[in-house]
Amino acid sequence: MLHINKIFIKIFPLILCLILLFSGCNTTADEKILPHEFKYSDGITAYGFTDIGVCKKLTGKVYTLVIFLDDDESSWNEEARTEFYGKKYFPSINYLSGQAEKRNIELDLQSGQYTTRQDLKTQPRYNGKVNSAFVSASNNDILEQTAKTLGYTNADLMHAMLKYNLEVKQIAYVIVLNKPGRAYAVYDSVYDNYNALEYVVAFSENENGQDYIGSSVLHELLHLFGAADLYDDKGIYTERYKLCGKLFPNDIMRRSAISPESLSIGPLTACLIGWSENFPAECDCPEWWERRGDRS
Repeated sequence: MLHINKIFIKIFPLILCLILLFSGCNTTADEKILPHEFKYSDGITAYGFTDIGVCKKLTGKVYTLVIFLDDDESSWNEEARTEFYGKKYFPSINYLSGQAEKRNIELDLQSGQYTTRQDLKTQPRYNGKVNSAFVSASNNDILEQTAKTLGYTNADLMHAMLKYNLEVKQIAYVIVLNKPGRAYAVYDSVYDNYNALEYVVAFSENENGQDYIGSSVLHELLHLFGAADLYDDKGIYTERYKLCGKLFPNDIMRRSAISPESLSIGPLTACLIGWSENFPAECDCPEWWERRGDRS
């Protein structure tokens, strides 16, 4: 018996190694990849805006609140609100929840809308004209005005009260105007330990007055949780744009579509919104970080 124990002690390390080896055969490729060590940049902060602002990682219990806002040149009625929310907004939210489920991401994504009737004094309203596209230093008070018309002293108090009443830690605000325009996101981009309020400004139709492309709101919503654009409409990152065409041709942060179902959430976007810890190594190359004019 003593002899058998000695033999077992000698071969035990070998048995343990074999067990670990074969037990690892069922792990996925993603589980074997370690977080990427950056060579050409300072890290994710040099590209996306991850884990800052009131909307951090797109995980856990998250609430998206749609606020139908009137301004001096547009207004909503019950029929228009119902159509936008049911046919153009909610299907995109369902798509996002489905993508999280496929990846085994713990995401309890809930949605609601501010449904005050048109004839009540508390109808959300902006005193002035909301621009049909993002204009720097313009309409910066849109969330403050919205909060006050809803009866709150300011936007911060509104946010605190809604978090308490809804029992959530993260609220993504989607402010929608009933007129043509190009959706945009206002998100925190400063790492100063202050969590600024973040929101999307969207429109009932696109800038050409055509039926609204649902994936555009989803694109802007992902910005709030750290995702970054994968297109280059200003010609600053031309090499990056070419690389994105090869690596992430159908990523929702690169292109739009009538239906989100034809798009994808690629590995980079997944990393930036907190669905993965692995920044794609192929993105950390000179072509990715090079700006126009860097070359002599």
